[in-house]
Amino acid sequence: GPGPGPGTGPILGGARPDDPWYRRINWPEPKYIALIVAGVLILGGGAAYGVKQLTDDNGSSNAPVTSGNTGQTGGGKKPGKRAGTQVNPADIRVSVLNGTTVTGQASKLADQLENKGYQRGTVANASGDQGQRAESVVEYSDGNVAAARAVGRELGITQFEKADPTTQQLAGDAQVIVILGADKAAATG
Repeated sequence: GPGPGPGTGPILGGARPDDPWYRRINWPEPKYIALIVAGVLILGGGAAYGVKQLTDDNGSSNAPVTSGNTGQTGGGKKPGKRAGTQVNPADIRVSVLNGTTVTGQASKLADQLENKGYQRGTVANASGDQGQRAESVVEYSDGNVAAARAVGRELGITQFEKADPTTQQLAGDAQVIVILGADKAAATG
């Protein structure tokens, strides 16, 4: 024969049309689908939590801060305002610790902050285990990141950390502790 005649092809031959796309998918077992969905939810939740931690101005964190993510001193959070605009320097006690070998630098920096309206805290040398610092850092006690950020902006310091117990003990009741490094020592002299 010359080949199949009319009516013998798949469309005309009475064959069923192809199943819909969703029936042609080779779906994994339901337990694997559940694991995939759980994984997506966990990753999404983790991403949402991470974004919230980077952008939230309330709470507390033990991690070094690169973005405003924790509490503030003084009143509550005002809608639409960054925490840095709500900080009153008169409410913030700042200790300055000299992390350099240049004598008197911490006192000069404390004078500058006092002239800007901040309360003067302890002025001393940084603890010996911290050694000579190349870079200045602003440390903060629980709930005082906004205050630390305000002090950091005032001094042009971009490094922020939660104060460790040794530094906090040396700084006394200060909410914010500036550890002066060699980068800012020249600027204060």
